[in-house]
Amino acid sequence: MKFENVNVLPIWGASVPGNTGKSKTDILKWDESITMEDVFTKYPGVWDKSCDELGDMKGCDTMVYRQEILGGYAKETYDDVPFLVPYLVEGADTAVIVCPGGAYMFKSMEGEGSDIAHFLNEAGISVFVLWYRTYPYHSPLMFMDCQRAVRYVRYHAAEYGIDPDKISTIGFSAGGNLCGVEAIVFGNAPAAYEGYTPDEIDQVDGSVNAVAMCYPAIDMSVDKALACIAGREVYDDLDRRRAFAETLDMRSHLTENCPPMFLCNAMNDDVVQPQFLAELAMKAFALKVDCELHMFPVGGHGFGGCVVRPGPFGTPDYSVVEQWKGLYVNWLKRLFG
Repeated sequence: MKFENVNVLPIWGASVPGNTGKSKTDILKWDESITMEDVFTKYPGVWDKSCDELGDMKGCDTMVYRQEILGGYAKETYDDVPFLVPYLVEGADTAVIVCPGGAYMFKSMEGEGSDIAHFLNEAGISVFVLWYRTYPYHSPLMFMDCQRAVRYVRYHAAEYGIDPDKISTIGFSAGGNLCGVEAIVFGNAPAAYEGYTPDEIDQVDGSVNAVAMCYPAIDMSVDKALACIAGREVYDDLDRRRAFAETLDMRSHLTENCPPMFLCNAMNDDVVQPQFLAELAMKAFALKVDCELHMFPVGGHGFGGCVVRPGPFGTPDYSVVEQWKGLYVNWLKRLFG
């Protein structure tokens, strides 16, 4: 999705860590003859939940090419420019940075981006939707993008009328993993990447005051999206996969100093296992971290802003899970007034 007539805010300065200018064909092997049906039947790659084998990624590569490069903001070279789309409310001092999902291959900028911004604006909350770098970029770049977005908003807080102590993030699916890892693992860690020289924005606190995760990936050792984050060579080596997943595991990195958390999912989510989210909540409870958990009986995966749009798999029913929006707004107001 591309935004029309929107003034986006590039979050990095003259230097963007990880951008080399080289062609993405070093990893992406797209095939324009592949149909969307082929992506899920012949070359499912990350989408195949029937086994641990990653298989041919040509279908996923083609999806990335079509959605991110042809239909989005990504380039054919490693020159992508992460940005925020602002949705400001006059007089609002609370800001939410929204991180759309998409299996770390693309970003659902409407259903998990602008839809979220609209209902939060109606509640009197300013929003910034983040477009961050995804596959074929690898970790830590997507997490650095999220951390930089937090620092960017805090650096410009006075300009936007934002209280620098009322900056939170919310993410969906991969975006939930993204902002959760940023809040719990990265936090205010230095912006360190080979060849990158930090600037004055990197000196600003990168910690969030609260974080919300909706149907997030928690245990990456059992999620094929790890291949998009770390690379196929890491995913295909079980020992390396488990070791890498541990470096980003929110459950083992959670401490009593972590920010308040809002967690929600549907029990019939068939993409990520909801029990891992419950494990994170129980760990937070044990550490006395402010945590609110909501598990809905139905809603599936990807309900986002609960705006009904008929799709290839039928018309979704959000009548139960749409309660999350009101609960989330109440949670934010409890924390920030």
